Amino acid sequence: MATKGGGGKTKTDKLVVAAIDFGTTYSGYAFSFRHDYDKEPLKISANTNWVAGTAALMSLKTPTILLLKKKDKTFEAFGYEAEDRYSQLAEDAEDDEYYYFRRFKMLLHDTHIKRNTTIADIKGNSLPASLIFAISIKYLKDHLLQTLHNRATGIADNDIQWVLTVPAIWNDGSKQFMREAAEKAGIKPQNLMIALEPEAASLFCMHLPVDKMMMQTNLQSSQISPFSKGTRYMVVDVGGGTVDITIHEVVDRDKLKELYWASGGAWGGTRVDKAFERFLGKLFGDKVFEEFSKSAPEDLIDLHREFETKKRNIRMDKTGKETIKIPARLTEVFETMTKKKAADAVKNNTDFQGKVTYTAGKLRVDSSVMKSWYDESCNQTVKHVKELFKNKASKGVETILLVGGFSESPMMQDSLRVNFQDKRLIVPEEAGLAVLKGAVLFGHNPITIVSRVAKCSYGIRVYRDFKAGVHPDNKKVQVGKRVKCKDVFACHVQKGQELVVGEVQSKQRYTPLEADQMTLVFDLYTSTEEDPQYVTDVDCSYLGQLEVEVPDLSGGKDRGVFVKLIFGGTEIIVEGEEEKTNKVTKATFDFLQ
Repeated sequence: MATKGGGGKTKTDKLVVAAIDFGTTYSGYAFSFRHDYDKEPLKISANTNWVAGTAALMSLKTPTILLLKKKDKTFEAFGYEAEDRYSQLAEDAEDDEYYYFRRFKMLLHDTHIKRNTTIADIKGNSLPASLIFAISIKYLKDHLLQTLHNRATGIADNDIQWVLTVPAIWNDGSKQFMREAAEKAGIKPQNLMIALEPEAASLFCMHLPVDKMMMQTNLQSSQISPFSKGTRYMVVDVGGGTVDITIHEVVDRDKLKELYWASGGAWGGTRVDKAFERFLGKLFGDKVFEEFSKSAPEDLIDLHREFETKKRNIRMDKTGKETIKIPARLTEVFETMTKKKAADAVKNNTDFQGKVTYTAGKLRVDSSVMKSWYDESCNQTVKHVKELFKNKASKGVETILLVGGFSESPMMQDSLRVNFQDKRLIVPEEAGLAVLKGAVLFGHNPITIVSRVAKCSYGIRVYRDFKAGVHPDNKKVQVGKRVKCKDVFACHVQKGQELVVGEVQSKQRYTPLEADQMTLVFDLYTSTEEDPQYVTDVDCSYLGQLEVEVPDLSGGKDRGVFVKLIFGGTEIIVEGEEEKTNKVTKATFDFLQ
């Protein structure tokens, strides 16, 4: 897919930059005016008072939850409002008339996404993923526009540069899916940029004064700005769903280069929630918890909110027990299905003997049990960071920048501090908004990212002269009077290569195989290997096709096409230039077929 904005573009001429951070657990938006950015870049407005109507819970973002009417698949509510509305519907036994979708963004990490991919709601009813994402983004877009309208700014649609954040570890198909969903939500493609989440967070932190960063370090150089020219640092972006890690170097004021491609995994904060649910399954039985979840969705929502407030307070040095309120309906389901008393069952549970007690609707849970719920998320993150520090790209990296919604967890902070005592750990103020506010800065000045590192190799399928003993016999083909080797991977970009944003990375000349050929067709492939040999290898994937006309304007003399790869913003451009006419043809790739 050809790039549309970002990276190679100059500073925006729009009056407003508006960013949407569509998260696994929470979503939100922020914006700033160009005149404010020019004077004070951090003067960014965000809706930071999303309030849960039925609980004393206020957050910087709103839950990524969508409620739709079943009869016509139209919007009913989003976020806390969707939770509250669904609770009321469930109490009134009217919830079967609605779809309730929660934490659906992870589909784009786990699945090879297609346009016809569907998502199941909490009751197993499915709708097209594209519809669900588009309606959700439209809600956030309209909410933002209403906020601007309330300020009586007189801002028109074409005055806004929109930015949508995505994890850097996502594949091209998932990025394209989000772009298309945003366009269905009413955002014009020419006004839309895609920002990579850890890059956005980096930009935000570069603008922060040192006193706005919480630094934990044993380093002698702790007073030096972590973003001075030449500094290398690791960005660990821990969200609700994914952990996204990159390594950056400051090359100049407001200029960054990527030293190692984004990597990570699905080890975000929702892993803690899943561990808590597994704990309840062990305590009361998986079938009991499943039945409770189905029969009392309003109580399940209250339980999730209760846990959300508790999990923010767990620290590595915490001792004693913590109280968690358990819905009466859960114990009722347990006692009905098992014919046992809940208090006795908890007391006699061999997995948690002496560590968990139950009285009067409350669980008293030992801190050691609660801390174990963080094991998967924290341990996997620490393990991956350790592996990255073994890589030569990490040489000279003394700082870990911890950002993202889950970065505010004391357990995640403690895990990194304890395991990397020779590094400086920085957690910025408003770490949960670092990606969102950084995306606004990126929208104003996308040329901040000067280079990235290729996550894979890119090449074109070609024919080469067949060499016995070098090429396998099953690749031998006869082309006219010549013997050729088919399916050769002609490498344009090698995995690990530095890609200067907006510049041609590779320019190679190709000629027709046959004298009467009037077009050249180029099949583009990627490979996870540094030195791929054939496009048929298991680590190769087909990207798309570029077709270029090569008219015979020279009486049969040599004709050629120059194929160029350009990595613009967060997406790739492939161009074919016919050398006689200088006509340029661009390839567009559809990753969602």
